[in-house]
Amino acid sequence: MAASSARRKSDLKVPAAAAFVVLAAGFGALCLFWTSGVHPSSLPGLFDFASATWGDALALPAMTGFLLYAVRALPAARGDRPFALVTAVLAGALGLASQALWLAAGNPRPNWTLPRPHRFTAAGWYHAAFVTAMCAVTAALLALALNRITLASRRPRPVVAAIAAGIACGLVFIALLAADSGATPGGAGLAGVLLALVALIAVGGTVIARRVAPR
Repeated sequence: MAASSARRKSDLKVPAAAAFVVLAAGFGALCLFWTSGVHPSSLPGLFDFASATWGDALALPAMTGFLLYAVRALPAARGDRPFALVTAVLAGALGLASQALWLAAGNPRPNWTLPRPHRFTAAGWYHAAFVTAMCAVTAALLALALNRITLASRRPRPVVAAIAAGIACGLVFIALLAADSGATPGGAGLAGVLLALVALIAVGGTVIARRVAPR
């Protein structure tokens, strides 16, 4: 019992630390770019985007923490590594493609990270890298959580709740992106993230259906 209690405490600390890393790497880094740079007042800035403030500061860190908690609380399952790798590569490629489409757009709506067509600022390049990395990391965590929960002999309620909460946080972030669509250059970033989400749901649904189907 003592070992179980110690593991549970560790499982809370690591997801909390991961959530803080996402907060610092996302919203924290963009805040540094914003406060240390000079930006035209005519362009939408950092705090004009709900997805960059509420999303990067709350939804993404919480999603990461919830999914990582679930992954660590569940036993390893067969197919973990290839499933996580494939979904990570797929989602990372989609995230990268969304940023490339944004940069290549001929008539995008400018903002502080893309002040004119085909030109990212330093913050824009950083954000593109962050989007790509977050797509890959989120995909891997979601893949592991789905694979493990569907193969687990026991499905503790806190773990199921954590997966549901992580998915809910991801959907909240998508909603915030949709709310920002009028200010997002060309909508390319939004389209890419939505495409990645659809792909992940399709892959996850396929795996769940395969795992729970009668044999």
